[in-house]
Amino acid sequence: MSTEADPIADLHTLNRISLTLNQAVDVQTALNSSLSQLVDLMGMETGWIFVVEPSATNRWGGPGFRLAAHHNLPPGMATNNPEAWLKGCDCQSQCLAGRLTEAYNEVRCSRLSEVTGERRGLAVHASVPLRSGENTVGILNIAAADWAAFSPRSLALLSNVGSQMGIALERARLFDIMQSQRIQEQAVLLDLSQQLLNRRDLDELMQFIVDKVRTLVNADACAILLAGSDAGNLTFRAASGWRSDPVAAGYLVPADESTGSGRVMISQETRLLENVADEAPPLWTAEWLEGEDFQAAAIVPLVAGDASIGTLVIDSRQPRRFTETEVRLLRLMANQAAIAIENARLHLEEIQRQRIEEELDVARKIQLSMLPSNTPELPGWQFAADFEAARQVGGDFYDLFLLPGEPGRWGVVIADVSDKGVPAALYMALSRTTVRNIALRGRNPGEVLSFANRFLQEDSRADMLLTAFYGELDTRNGQLTYANAGHNPPLWWRANGDRVTGQFSELGTNCPLLGVFPELDVPVETIELALGDILILYTDGITEAINDELEEFGRPRLELVVEKTFREQPNASADLIRTAIVEAVDEFVGNMIQYDDMTLLVIKRTEGDHEEQ
Repeated sequence: MSTEADPIADLHTLNRISLTLNQAVDVQTALNSSLSQLVDLMGMETGWIFVVEPSATNRWGGPGFRLAAHHNLPPGMATNNPEAWLKGCDCQSQCLAGRLTEAYNEVRCSRLSEVTGERRGLAVHASVPLRSGENTVGILNIAAADWAAFSPRSLALLSNVGSQMGIALERARLFDIMQSQRIQEQAVLLDLSQQLLNRRDLDELMQFIVDKVRTLVNADACAILLAGSDAGNLTFRAASGWRSDPVAAGYLVPADESTGSGRVMISQETRLLENVADEAPPLWTAEWLEGEDFQAAAIVPLVAGDASIGTLVIDSRQPRRFTETEVRLLRLMANQAAIAIENARLHLEEIQRQRIEEELDVARKIQLSMLPSNTPELPGWQFAADFEAARQVGGDFYDLFLLPGEPGRWGVVIADVSDKGVPAALYMALSRTTVRNIALRGRNPGEVLSFANRFLQEDSRADMLLTAFYGELDTRNGQLTYANAGHNPPLWWRANGDRVTGQFSELGTNCPLLGVFPELDVPVETIELALGDILILYTDGITEAINDELEEFGRPRLELVVEKTFREQPNASADLIRTAIVEAVDEFVGNMIQYDDMTLLVIKRTEGDHEEQ
């Protein structure tokens, strides 16, 4: 049984459970089906549900409670076993004493002590009070061997389904109470529930809610206010019956004790204002609100899980006292509305996330297409490269391209943009094109970086910088002429005729990075790579990769990896060295998330086509 988190699969299962609870005529069957789905979704085995029933005076299931549903009970808790069920239990005692107050509660179960045989280890259960509004209508229990078996994900799922079960139970009870008095009203309520489930567009859903609620309770106006990006205010998201349009006007209401909605958001309790003029101290108002001439209101919290997401406000233009039946109905509708709004919001977020993922995937393909598809295959030379973005796209890049003029001359680039993600990838594309175009005009490395700096200063409005190393490699004689603008100095493994006991030096000539100063005087140096020599070009994502102890991989480790590789395989190829470095970095960081792109380019001068690779 898988307990791996899959947000999309979780959402689909929660929607099926919601449909089961809201569409079923037989709530008993719906509870059994929903409990079975929940236990499986949480990766558990056993669960049961009590329903508060004051008329239940016998002790079978506990006085004042009825065993309403169960799933996969162990033999010791068989429903025909009086030793397990002919008594009360701790969760019921805590519920009756008002101590089962959290969204989920850890209970050492007295009934589980009767379990014997194959599941004797069960000892604790997560208990969720099934509520509708302020009323506790039942208890949902999911059993495990110990509390550690419950993950934050499984407890969140438990709380979500518990909220829906409480609403379903209350709806069923409400249906029984109102069936003889308000058949038409109850039919509208059930229709509302179905309509909420079928609507995914968030704005359309909320407009439907305010129109239906206003009609159902015969109110002058109705509105939904939600908490938004402005944490200090509530935003109108839908309105019906208003003289002005608070949604289009973008009106805001303070989410604090000065307003009715603010107080309801904080307390999560329904607030009834029979006559607004009698409120002391007076509630906050505004000129646009005074123009509506509202005299009475019912303000109901919209709560998803444990969090207040907004309020449902029903207004009257004359003093009005809402009946107990109306208030109960409004609470139920607000609970259903909150779940529907949250599900619609999650659905919208999922669509947006998928769209972003698709766009990033396209961006990544475009970015990868700008990197060399293959490294050159040249007699006497080996090239190997590796690129890994910290996000789906990144700001590192490398390039290898044939220069005009005499044959055998290659441009070699490695660079790093001072940012991550899509902005860095766009700047990377601009920088790569700029450097390559200037280099192909026959400029020396110093001029290439100097002209690139001037272009980036003049034509780019992005607040980004670029470190870059550019060199011209003559593959006929091993001569490398290079310039470095703020980039990590490449490492030069000098074989000295001995592949095992070579030594490192670095190409240290440097100047400020590109994009800081309008003019740069970039120094140029030349070295000659001998047979067996290796050049390792890298970005700081390699040496600054961190492990779970926040230690950096560092240049010394990089050098040790190369030295170790040559000790084990004196004829190690560029590709083998690249692989050894990448594997060493991966092993070092483990599961630690990396926040910088990693790029590596290895160049080796060999003895020609006949050297063993």
